[in-house]
Amino acid sequence: MVSKNPRTTRGDLVNDLQRAGTKVTKPTISNTQRRQGLKSCSARRVPLLKPVHIQARLKFAREHLDDPEED
Repeated sequence: MVSKNPRTTRGDLVNDLQRAGTKVTKPTISNTQRRQGLKSCSARRVPLLKPVHIQARLKFAREHLDDPEED
């Protein structure tokens, strides 16, 4: 299930298994995934674009709309 949808959380897996009638804890899920060679990580937080940066991007894009395409 995790290999098909990498964004599946441990909580999602626990809930799915409980609905199927199997009682499993989050640490059990983590240990099993680690034994299977799967690693967990958190998505990097990136700052949102400020209005000034949005305007600068739009200006750049408009200025370069007619540039020749490179291969």
